[in-house]
Amino acid sequence: MGKIKEGKGPIIGNAGEYLVAGELLKRGVIAALTPRNSPGFDVLATNGIKSVNIRVKTKTTAANTWVWICKKDEKRTLFKNLSSESDFTVLVDLRDQQSPPEYYVLPTVELDRRLRKLFDDWFKTPSKGSKPHNPSNRMYRIGSSVKECKGAWSLILNALETTSPRILSPGA
Repeated sequence: MGKIKEGKGPIIGNAGEYLVAGELLKRGVIAALTPRNSPGFDVLATNGIKSVNIRVKTKTTAANTWVWICKKDEKRTLFKNLSSESDFTVLVDLRDQQSPPEYYVLPTVELDRRLRKLFDDWFKTPSKGSKPHNPSNRMYRIGSSVKECKGAWSLILNALETTSPRILSPGA
């Protein structure tokens, strides 16, 4: 039986969120977890002037992929309150207890695009028994296709970069 089915899903999710906040703090970014069940994101990261929202999805070695369940709406929404400029997702692979976690960082709009393409490709491919896939399936998955995003913390750091605020001189 997997850890999720044993009821450890919230612990796994919490571990990922705290690890992401820690990685950002280590890089000099102010990062804080949002209250439980906040709509849209899990970690708020800021440099004091700019901020970005970070969604965290965590898996263990028991899973090959990260999984999302889309909403039952017409658009099959995967991400609430999606923002194209300040919205990132960090996929956390906890691996085993002897290995450090791996982090895959990408803009959430890009993740949304990839998940939809993977789902469409899967849906168009017949199942093992040559039967069509069930159109009411709401599970979207991503796995090894994010390898190039490994450790891409610079995406978040670059989004937080600012030019120094211009100080106006008197009479300007």
